[in-house]
Amino acid sequence: MHHILILNTKGGCGKTTISVNIASFFACWGVPVALADYDKQHSSTDWLRLRPKDKPRIISVAAWQEDYHIPDEADYVIMDTPAGMDSENMLSLLKQADTILIPILPSPLDIRAAGRLIHDIMQDYNKLPNKPRIGIIANRVRRQTKIYDSLKRFIQKLDIDFIASLRDTQNYITTTDVGISLFELPNWQKKKDLTGWCQLINWINHNQIFEAPTLEDTA
Repeated sequence: MHHILILNTKGGCGKTTISVNIASFFACWGVPVALADYDKQHSSTDWLRLRPKDKPRIISVAAWQEDYHIPDEADYVIMDTPAGMDSENMLSLLKQADTILIPILPSPLDIRAAGRLIHDIMQDYNKLPNKPRIGIIANRVRRQTKIYDSLKRFIQKLDIDFIASLRDTQNYITTTDVGISLFELPNWQKKKDLTGWCQLINWINHNQIFEAPTLEDTA
């Protein structure tokens, strides 16, 4: 069972959107996957409730509850986390993770907050039993902007993998409203978003499994 932790203590950076899309990708490929919602606002759980019955199954885990259980059948667990976690709760989740994904928005406030978060993670890193891989996602980006250039410079100074840039698009709003993912859109509609997601999925899988044409086949 591989635990993927989507983490950023700042709100509004796209953790839930990234979580549900990763979960949906694996589900579309027949991989048993659980979506563990640690946020008491349970946004990803609400997304699962909207999910059409004919779409590939994703196991729902109400992880904000103290007595939650993750079924043994799950090969992947996608951990959607809340904003504003204290250091104790964050360390508890870090200890469970095999992979940590940090989404960052291209804004001065988000860049500064990410710097503090990464500092806190690295302080705790030696306490983590799994020594997880850590990767950064530039989220909701518009490439030809100065603030995106600033975000890239910030990430490139870090000793952490810069995985992918995901573009700012209405596709995520459209899909979230009806419980589906980017991968369940028609190919023509998701085509511009596939490059970033190919990079992200390939990084998760150590560049061994998924290629762009494969991603296109998920529709």
